[in-house]
Amino acid sequence: MKKYILTLVAITTILFSACKKDNSNQPGDDATGTYQPVTTGSTWSYRNETFAIGDIGDAELDTTVNTMTAATKVYNGKTFHKLTSVTGIETESTYFGFTNHIYYNHSFNAEADAELELPYLNEETSVNGTWTTPLTVSEGPESQLKGTIVEKNISKTILGKTYNNVIHSKLELQSKIGGVFTTVFTFDFYVAKNIGVVAIYTSYDGNQLSKSELFSHNIK
Repeated sequence: MKKYILTLVAITTILFSACKKDNSNQPGDDATGTYQPVTTGSTWSYRNETFAIGDIGDAELDTTVNTMTAATKVYNGKTFHKLTSVTGIETESTYFGFTNHIYYNHSFNAEADAELELPYLNEETSVNGTWTTPLTVSEGPESQLKGTIVEKNISKTILGKTYNNVIHSKLELQSKIGGVFTTVFTFDFYVAKNIGVVAIYTSYDGNQLSKSELFSHNIK
């Protein structure tokens, strides 16, 4: 069970990174706007705070600077754009794509021993609309990622700045317990059109685990 929880934490890291490292996506030709600019050299800076919950996570406070690069890769027939993320002395890379109004994150996590392509936002889904993606969790029960559009076209104030045209989505990392999918981790994140993710709030078993909030950005 402990390894199963640690694997969920590893997957959670992928999802949290997907949001705090900025969701870099290329809109299709039929798009009238994008929930993430992909112009090379654009930057986004986030204030990240992690809270300790029992033996899950450590209390931390840091900042992350994300930079869009010109590099791309093709996974499963979809084009993904490379984003570099610097937190302290650590630099990481991850890939994001956009196809038919659906935004994807493609990452590999050694702890979870998994290469994951996760749809984290469907901009055409109506409020209360949902989608699910199966997940394989090492030494764990059947699992899935459930996404829900909570609010659309709202205004959201983050660290004193108000953003408009925001979509509020909720992702639930669920595992089947007693034959019923039960939510273990929850991600509430807010994405502003033509800016990207402005905030992500992560909870474990109903308790806040982390938050990441945008404090500056420069779209080229």
